[in-house]
Amino acid sequence: MTSKSLNELLKWSIINQATESEDASPSTEPRKPMEKLDPGLIDAILGKSESQMLMEALHVIKNPQATNDEKDLAWEDFEMLIQQIDNACNVANMKMWPPILEELKNPNPKFREQAAWVCGTATQNNPKAQAAFMSEKGLNAVIELLSDSETYVRAKALYAISGAVKHFEPALQEFKALDGYKTLVSLLNNEHDIPLLRKTVFLINTLLIEDPASTTQLTELNLIGALNIVLSQHMDDEDLVEKSLVTLKTFFHECASVNPASKALIRPKILEAKEKYSKEILAAEDWAELEQKSA
Repeated sequence: MTSKSLNELLKWSIINQATESEDASPSTEPRKPMEKLDPGLIDAILGKSESQMLMEALHVIKNPQATNDEKDLAWEDFEMLIQQIDNACNVANMKMWPPILEELKNPNPKFREQAAWVCGTATQNNPKAQAAFMSEKGLNAVIELLSDSETYVRAKALYAISGAVKHFEPALQEFKALDGYKTLVSLLNNEHDIPLLRKTVFLINTLLIEDPASTTQLTELNLIGALNIVLSQHMDDEDLVEKSLVTLKTFFHECASVNPASKALIRPKILEAKEKYSKEILAAEDWAELEQKSA
């Protein structure tokens, strides 16, 4: 509480505690009504509820008169608040999803990014928020955002997809129905930003572990061919190579039958990576499995 608030509270207390022998009215006269306490002072004493803070932040975000700096700060406040699970659930309870999802189409890419950031944070490891997000068609919107012209917006869209579908079967099935895997494989084929490629490969591997049946769809989408492109273009990036090989290993492990042509395509890259990195990125048994599965 600020010194100004303390002074105002002290003044209010003195006025309303006046005794009859001092400033209070004589007992034969009606007492003066107690002065109302300023709501702002109450907020300073008790603090605003987090629900109220969420509403105020969203009001700034949607206010056309607010400056970009004010909106930027409001987005940061909103995202910080919804890191708490109950607040994330209240996004649906307070009917905030529609105005947030509208911001995914904001002409300003910075605000598209921040809207996707909020989507990812709110839904992460939160089944209630994931269900609400899916019911508001949020998954459709963030998948579309993967084709955004700005790399940093695409990165946050990927973060939002991860939060929405991981550990939540209904959203994962909807993701598949919306050609989500097709969009991810397309990113591998066409994306040039290495950090975003790392995140994409990592997400595909995570979803393969959660949804082994997806190998059928990923075979049709030629995931191995896409990973071959990644390894061909970025063999010098150790982290990306490691993530790509781990994803290949997961795919080989979960897939009942791998096309011989796909094996022949990827095997040279596996051997090249082994020669370049050896024990630095995979254990001996992992290299052996990759070589055996690609033979």
